[in-house]
Amino acid sequence: MTTSRPDDVDSRSAPIHRHWLGFDDIEAGAWLNFESVAMQLHDVVNRGLVRTHRLTLTDVQMLAYLKHRGPSPMGAIAETLMVTPGALTQQAQRLERRRLVQRRAAKDDGRRVMAMLTLTGARSLAAALETYSRLVRTHFLNELSRPQMIALGDSCRRINARLSGFDSSPDAVGS
Repeated sequence: MTTSRPDDVDSRSAPIHRHWLGFDDIEAGAWLNFESVAMQLHDVVNRGLVRTHRLTLTDVQMLAYLKHRGPSPMGAIAETLMVTPGALTQQAQRLERRRLVQRRAAKDDGRRVMAMLTLTGARSLAAALETYSRLVRTHFLNELSRPQMIALGDSCRRINARLSGFDSSPDAVGS
């Protein structure tokens, strides 16, 4: 027996999505609510950062990466942020124009380009992270109890661990 809950993403559409996607009502509710929250939260945080700091969420992620890892190869940053090298190059150019990052050829291999955080970038990041944490708390964390945060964090950690070993190449998907 399946039950629908009133807090599911539009309870009238759950059976339609369940049918299209092959989910039962509980699975559809879990997946569609997660998907909706993830997209909406990303949009709210991104818009807040752009409005307040003229930085996208991906900009903040790049600056935070450089703050914690130090000067890094552009390829490693692109892989971590899950963006194409071309998209990262455009992003780095924008951030360079604002003097938030610098790019230089690697000392050991002039073909590799290294990105580094500037002092101005570090200051901008500190302010943006205050906005980021406020927005995430206001629109997400404040809706959860501490035990719910722990359970959600544990579930996401387990899913991430499993996904990190998943090969999504076209040859491996069917295997």
